[in-house]
Amino acid sequence: MVTGKITAVCGVPGSAFPAIKPGAAQVLAYAASSVQSAVLGCVVVRVVSTTDCHIAFGANPTATASSMLLPAKVPEYFICGPTDKVAAIQDAAGGNLSVTPAT
Repeated sequence: MVTGKITAVCGVPGSAFPAIKPGAAQVLAYAASSVQSAVLGCVVVRVVSTTDCHIAFGANPTATASSMLLPAKVPEYFICGPTDKVAAIQDAAGGNLSVTPAT
């Protein structure tokens, strides 16, 4: 069984976009303090936030203002370890981070 496989799907010649089979999403409400997801349990994850935020991945991550910036409403795909979690903290305003594992 392949877990967390990402596939490049071609439509118009010369174009491709990432596609995953989505698992159960987690929604993290973040504000001025870092919050963590549950264990991701996959090797590819899609994240999107409602406001600009900073994110970090790892076994016990803490997001800070110097962590990777995730712009609002821009879905991103990341490779992670199956026991990793993702942490988020606001940039200027609180919001929600949707975390969807690939199955």
